[in-house]
Amino acid sequence: MDIIKKLKRLNPRWIAVLLLLTSGVFVFVLPLLQTKSSLLGILLISAIIFLAAYNISRRLILIGLIAIFIEVGTRTTDFIILNYLAVMTTNLFLIYIVGNVVLDMMRQRSVTLFTLVEAVNGYLLLGIMFISLVAFCELTFPGSYLFKGEEGVDLVYYTLVTLTTVGYGDIIPQLPVAKSLSMIIAISGQFYIAVVVAIIVGKFASKN
Repeated sequence: MDIIKKLKRLNPRWIAVLLLLTSGVFVFVLPLLQTKSSLLGILLISAIIFLAAYNISRRLILIGLIAIFIEVGTRTTDFIILNYLAVMTTNLFLIYIVGNVVLDMMRQRSVTLFTLVEAVNGYLLLGIMFISLVAFCELTFPGSYLFKGEEGVDLVYYTLVTLTTVGYGDIIPQLPVAKSLSMIIAISGQFYIAVVVAIIVGKFASKN
């Protein structure tokens, strides 16, 4: 109870900064560790879900905790149905969070440093969502991607490169489902950037 009371007193802006740091560690640092244990990944994704929910609405925390419970529960079982449920729940939750980030930026009257923090958070959350989908695609349909090296590192790298539409071509989707997912990732990444840039430029233009 004391922890919850302390969290309620925290400034939402600092929660956004903490979310940015946690997401950055998950995306950029965790793959470098190449650890075989998934405990750190579970802890980080749980923290990301909790912080994202808290930053939008206190009422979303319950939904976030349910998503965390389902995500953790799938790690202890090989039931494919639970894996589907975990991926669907987590990703629908992240889509909702990203949408709320964009709406929150639209409601703000001016652009501040924390507006940019929220914009980056939305982009990283979008990337994390697609990372889980790409990993699940490879798990469900082995051989979906042609790559050499560590699966975790390469799939995270592939997802972010595709999200930015850089497309180096060193990792290639092989199956139709992987190709369709790659197109969705590329379009979503460009759409997000276009919307965010339009919002930020519009805020600046309205002040002048």
